[in-house]
Amino acid sequence: MAELNEQQIDLISAYIRQHGVAQDELHDDILDHVCTSIEHLMDGGDSFEKAFEKTIKLFGPGGLKQVQQQTFELLTEMNETMKKVAFAFGLTSAILLLAGTSFKLMHWPGAGVMVVIGSALLVLAYLPMLLWHKLKESPRNETLMHISGFLGLTSTAIGVLFKIMHWPGASVTLITGMAVLGLIYMPIYFYKKYKVSSNKPVTLSTSLVAGTCLILVVALINVKSSSDMNRGLSLISDQLAETNKGFDELNVLYDRLGDDQQAMQIRSRADELVQAIEDLKTHLIAQSEGITEEQASNIEMRYVNSRWIYDIPTHIMFAEDENTLPYSIYAVEDKIRDFKEYVVDVYQPDMQGTIDSMFPIKLDSGYEIDGKKTDWAKYHYYHVPLIGVVSELSNIQVTIRNSEMQALIYMISQSDASDPPSGS
Repeated sequence: MAELNEQQIDLISAYIRQHGVAQDELHDDILDHVCTSIEHLMDGGDSFEKAFEKTIKLFGPGGLKQVQQQTFELLTEMNETMKKVAFAFGLTSAILLLAGTSFKLMHWPGAGVMVVIGSALLVLAYLPMLLWHKLKESPRNETLMHISGFLGLTSTAIGVLFKIMHWPGASVTLITGMAVLGLIYMPIYFYKKYKVSSNKPVTLSTSLVAGTCLILVVALINVKSSSDMNRGLSLISDQLAETNKGFDELNVLYDRLGDDQQAMQIRSRADELVQAIEDLKTHLIAQSEGITEEQASNIEMRYVNSRWIYDIPTHIMFAEDENTLPYSIYAVEDKIRDFKEYVVDVYQPDMQGTIDSMFPIKLDSGYEIDGKKTDWAKYHYYHVPLIGVVSELSNIQVTIRNSEMQALIYMISQSDASDPPSGS
């Protein structure tokens, strides 16, 4: 098979450019087509010059310039269509996101669906089409700027979606997107604007203001309470955990009751409930902090960096996936009810109503959030930071142990009353 040498290819390339083909991509496509045609004709016995002449005549009376004109018209038509489609996607996603956010703030139904669909249109349709247009219309030295802008906006949009929907990984995704925008896209963009600007001081000040605003947004995302409050809440959580571990006196009470079956049932149920809550705390810390559960079981809250996040704990405790049932807050609630019912039965019938009403964990009380009625689980744990969730769970453990101790003391008093010391 005949093959063209570099000089012949350069000659063809120069001819194509001299006859009106200026666009690089079209030039490369025509060059490849012409070279292939010439090589095919040369295989049939034609010389290079004759094969070249025959190939050029295939482009018709208007020649290569007509090909470029028709290509431009077709691309213009396609671009106009793509721009209309992109505009439709952008407008639809904006409307859905605004409506979904408003519905979310008002706690109206359908908010999550609108936010997810709007974000999907933005990330999967509008931004890719916008990137495609920018890469086609801009010089090649702006490729990095456009790609970094696309990646930054995409990651930021996904992070905002995850933040609104309280899905895990929201903060990392959001900060990553803003970091790409702030460290790559914005410096390149403002540098190019600065080079061609007729008023460089204004352009420079604009870039500084934009960078400052981005830094402030990142700071607000990661804002935490003061160090004193932070330390105080961490100490409360750690002290509750230590209190839960300090119920050694219960062993003395159980020894007094010996092999009493009711006492053994109380111990079994209390231990099971306290351990289930401990497992939940450990799992929440491990998932939020990105460490093993063994590490999570030995770490104090003051050393947990993610103690202020609420999306991961909320996602785990309120997920409807069957795989998360052991860590569902409603599963814990059911165990608390069972324990409460069993402990109340320890007391005399005339005391059970009073003991039931005095039980510190009010599962059936009415709760409100922003004027809307809610249940015990959502009131105490939905959208609550990790430190608050762990502290409240530790408090429940202390309450369970206290209720266990009171029941045992009551049983011992009843036993002593029914079997008074000799000689009395």
